[in-house]
Amino acid sequence: QSLNICQNLNRRQHEHVIHLMEIAIIATDLALYFKKRTMFQKIVDESKTYDSMTGWTEYLSLETTKKEVVMAMMMTACDLSAITKPWEVQSKVRNKCTSATTYCKYHMRAKTIQYRQQPMMDRRKAAELPKLQVGFIDFVCTFVYKEFSRFHEEIQPMLDGLLNNRNEWKTRADEYDAKMKALEEEKKNEEEKLAAKKDGITCNGGTAPASKTCSIL
Repeated sequence: QSLNICQNLNRRQHEHVIHLMEIAIIATDLALYFKKRTMFQKIVDESKTYDSMTGWTEYLSLETTKKEVVMAMMMTACDLSAITKPWEVQSKVRNKCTSATTYCKYHMRAKTIQYRQQPMMDRRKAAELPKLQVGFIDFVCTFVYKEFSRFHEEIQPMLDGLLNNRNEWKTRADEYDAKMKALEEEKKNEEEKLAAKKDGITCNGGTAPASKTCSIL
């Protein structure tokens, strides 16, 4: 009761606040985020046609639908903001996310509610986390911070942090791919050697096709 922020609002104001809260909550659904991206981009483009921020603010304050789109995008930007933090923080989050305890808790919860595990939380794919993170940044995160940095220049540090983290994840993803490629090559060479050994036998210090006339000296 002591934290009732709506206690001094009249009925109309209360209904409006509840409406805005509902929009903010629903905005955390990434499916809706993808649907509203084009609308948001057009709003950002439109903001660039105004000579002053004051004129743009006055216009936007009268456009209810556009305001709600901007607010929804702000919620998404807040929701994804961890990906923009300094790499020192990102790496700590990575270590925590890939810990056995975290995977165990997530697996038990997913099993309890019969929820299909996300690839980033699948312990069998822990080594692929850098590649998955790069994909997540490219497909989901980059757009919202790129557009907001156009909308307000103050957001640029968040975009810079995002791009820096992408470079860090990409470096680790490339290292993992190179390692896997080397293992594949090694496996292929071993299989070729085994196949050659089956097809021939050692004769006079070298390999030769199996033959009844072959003798070991």
